[in-house]
Amino acid sequence: MRPRLYAIMVSLVCATWGSAQAAETSMLTLQNNPFTRPEVPAPTPAPIVRVPPEEIKLVLTATMVSETAPMAVVDGQLLAIGERIEGMKLIAVMEGRAVFARGGKKYSFEIEKQGQR
Repeated sequence: MRPRLYAIMVSLVCATWGSAQAAETSMLTLQNNPFTRPEVPAPTPAPIVRVPPEEIKLVLTATMVSETAPMAVVDGQLLAIGERIEGMKLIAVMEGRAVFARGGKKYSFEIEKQGQR
């Protein structure tokens, strides 16, 4: 084998062994799991305002609760999360209830029961 090639091979073997030693040493001194999420306090949600019928005249007639595409029927229109009606943006749909946002406030509408207005 040529002396120059031999010197290159020896230096590569030494470099590989040295980096393996360094990796092993750094694994022993690891104090925290780098894959854990940091604890971040949850933001305080804005209070939801129950809307009197006189203030905003939207009629919620149906809700469809789904993890992927929740929807609500408001004033005869089928709305998905993020869509707007009369300046109100639909932000959440629950069983029998829809939450809208406008002007930094949240408004909750419930399906009217039979005989209730």
